[in-house]
Amino acid sequence: MTQLDPRSTPAPRDDQASRLRALVDRLDRQRSTSTTAQPRLRSAPVIAIASGKGGVGKTTSCVNLAIALSKQGRRVTLLDADLGMANADVLCGMMPAERLDRVVGNGARTLADISIDAPGGFKLVPGSVGLGRIDELNDDEQEQLISRLIEVERASDLVMIDTSAGLGDSVRRFMRAADLGLIVATPEPTSIADAYALIKVLVQTRSTSGSKGGVEDPRPTIGLIINQVANEKEAHAVHARMAGVSERFLNYRLPLIGWVRLDKKVRLAVRRRRPYMIDAPRSAAAKDMSKLAKSLIEWAGR
Repeated sequence: MTQLDPRSTPAPRDDQASRLRALVDRLDRQRSTSTTAQPRLRSAPVIAIASGKGGVGKTTSCVNLAIALSKQGRRVTLLDADLGMANADVLCGMMPAERLDRVVGNGARTLADISIDAPGGFKLVPGSVGLGRIDELNDDEQEQLISRLIEVERASDLVMIDTSAGLGDSVRRFMRAADLGLIVATPEPTSIADAYALIKVLVQTRSTSGSKGGVEDPRPTIGLIINQVANEKEAHAVHARMAGVSERFLNYRLPLIGWVRLDKKVRLAVRRRRPYMIDAPRSAAAKDMSKLAKSLIEWAGR
């Protein structure tokens, strides 16, 4: 299969699935040649979603992607993995009785115990608010939380993790544990710069975590989602800029997984505490998110 080339002519809108196929095929080849790759024991794929900085619509994208996937018949669980600044429940207009702090540390509850039915048909594991960031957990507690994902995998077709913004240790851990890592960025220069900084950290972590014989660890597989673009042309322009730098300086071909257009209906939905997939299902943003969900479903089927 022809590999993605960030310098090539932009592909048509409906080729998001082909980009994901190329991404998965490359991962499969890497795993088949790696002596460090371990058998996959999960019952559902895990997708971690991150951003180099806050304010780019990462959590909004997570919530609405979960709904788009659910509308297409998939059982989805979204873990809000930010102990201090969790707000996925706010975007859904919900007030959870139990949050993630009941699971980490003392382990009094399981992820399945505290998961709740969210608008749009997905399960939400609410994060905690005002109790310190997840990066303040010690190594054992962070690893325990990751290992406990199996508690929700059994009842899910896809598990999504909304990580903290930035370059924190927990972001790297979740991205490494996931089958696919998605970076959300906007066309703003600061967002592009911070997203590249995160990609650099993740790629370098991947390259230096290989073990025997210097074999490169094939995880995490990283893809890009560009949010709040004016149109397809701008999405490809931002991707070409980031992909070119990534290939030149990191020797990593950064695939464009999808994009979501800037839409005033998204802002209105946020103010109403309603996901735009529900509040404005015919909006440009909702249509773009539905296409992205279809691509991820095809990827998960592999």
